[in-house]
Amino acid sequence: MMDMYLIILVAILGMISFYGLIAYFLVRFISKKAFKLTLSKYEMMEIMTWLAVLFITFMMIKAHSMNLLLPVVVLIIPLINLRRSNRKQRELN
Repeated sequence: MMDMYLIILVAILGMISFYGLIAYFLVRFISKKAFKLTLSKYEMMEIMTWLAVLFITFMMIKAHSMNLLLPVVVLIIPLINLRRSNRKQRELN
């Protein structure tokens, strides 16, 4: 029984990392080709976190469930910190 949970955990973590990596390179590729803009790592993380918030919010509305409200709130907290660090990064440059 424990092996099954371990396999499920590894599969979920693998999917999250795989799709996160795809999103990272896709956002980077689109910003370079479409907007002729090179983003910093802070801006990339901020865009990916906003995409995650939008996806979770869409799933929450689609499922008519308030259970996903906590992950949205937990993702908004790093967005506030990322915004602050982006400001500091721009001021240094």
